[in-house]
Amino acid sequence: MEIDANDIYEKIIQAAEASFKEGWLAVKSYAPAEFRKMSVQLADVAQNVALYQADKNQGYSPKTAKILVKMQRTSCEAVLVAITQLTLITVQKALNAIMKVLRNAFGGVLAAVV
Repeated sequence: MEIDANDIYEKIIQAAEASFKEGWLAVKSYAPAEFRKMSVQLADVAQNVALYQADKNQGYSPKTAKILVKMQRTSCEAVLVAITQLTLITVQKALNAIMKVLRNAFGGVLAAVV
C-alpha cells in the first residue's frame, strides 16, 4: 500500500478536530503545521518499513519504526502543550484518537508501527 503524506495529513486534521473538540480553538493556528510534519514523517517511516520487509538491508525494521513514531508523537505532544493552555493528558487523548484513526484508515505497514 502506498502511503501518501497528504492523505495522512487529512486524516490527522479530521481526527484532531473531532478529538480536541473545544480545545481545537487552542491549537488550530499551530497544529496544522505540526501535523503536516508528522504526516511526512509517518509516510517516510511506512515507506522505509516496506523497504525493509522487501530487503532487510534497506529501510527500517518495525522496531526502529516504532521508536521513530514514538519520538514524533512525543515531539508533537510537547509542541502542542507548550503553545497552548491544554494539559498533557488532553493532548495525549487527542493523539491517541489520531493514531487510532491512522491505524484504521491506512492499515498495513503503518498500522504495524502506529
